[in-house]
Amino acid sequence: MPDHPVEQGAAGSLTDKIAKESSDSTASSHANHADIQAHNSKGPAIPDSMPKAESKEDLKKRAEELNK
Repeated sequence: MPDHPVEQGAAGSLTDKIAKESSDSTASSHANHADIQAHNSKGPAIPDSMPKAESKEDLKKRAEELNK
């Protein structure tokens, strides 16, 4: 494989130059970065007004009435 003069010396990229000045970097305070708590589960969504629970007998009676 031939060697090119460009491959002999590593030219610094833009990111290497930016990384040297960490005080000027805004990568860690960027608004689009996720918060630490962002991936936590919020839990189930519970509505404010839930209907009262009915007994099994009442549910069976209602099902029979609706299935007539």
